[in-house]
Amino acid sequence: MLDDAQVRAFIEEGFVHIEGAFSAEIAAECRAIIWRDIDADPNDPRTWPRPVIGLGGHAEEPFRLAANTPPLHAAFDTLVGPGRWVPRTDLGGFVVRFPSDKAAVVDGWHIDVSFPGDDPGDGPVDYMTWRANVESKGCALRMFFLFSDVGEDDAPTRLRVGSHLDTARILEPEGEAGLDARELARRVSATGAHRPLAYATGRAGDVYLCHPFLVHAGQPHRGTLPRFLGQPKLDPARPFRLDRADGAYSPVEIAIRRGLGRS
Repeated sequence: MLDDAQVRAFIEEGFVHIEGAFSAEIAAECRAIIWRDIDADPNDPRTWPRPVIGLGGHAEEPFRLAANTPPLHAAFDTLVGPGRWVPRTDLGGFVVRFPSDKAAVVDGWHIDVSFPGDDPGDGPVDYMTWRANVESKGCALRMFFLFSDVGEDDAPTRLRVGSHLDTARILEPEGEAGLDARELARRVSATGAHRPLAYATGRAGDVYLCHPFLVHAGQPHRGTLPRFLGQPKLDPARPFRLDRADGAYSPVEIAIRRGLGRS
């Protein structure tokens, strides 16, 4: 259960760090599956891809267990609202980062978009056409699951503290359609440079629960061991509402309203 100070920090700063959200043993099981899937030897750096690999669709039992612990479910209830979120059956997208000084596409400032834009027809899906809007359609939380220990040199995700409030103001004039990933990244990059930085460091089994609008970025890996990071979203069971007659706003909604100057 999150305490009042953690909830206030989530509303004001855009994220909360939950230590030991799942066990180190589960994290190790998940890493073993990923090593198998990328056909690499954890003890032989010569077999490691460089610098970044993106994976997805992990629904094996260890991943399901990591995503559905009592501390996480209690935190989802607190931040999104009981009955307002959908349990995960997998861990979605993974980013495995290997020691390298090379930058990657994910190193630019952005927020993760959450619903499809223009239909690409029979062609490949272009993620840059996906969109986000001020009601955070399709996303209740963004989450960073640490499946390995992450120190300052291990490519911790960079977080712009309080930037979710800026994003709400950027998205409000765009209505239900919102903005696509490319335009949104351009605007949040230009708007939030004054924000202080935090880094998603911690131990294997820690989870960062982030407001959907929190601006973040990767960075090169200057450590010695690969970094394993799960980046799923939490799906809403029903759309967020920024105007509730009963005033029963979740912390996610409160933060959006605060960014818009409504509370």
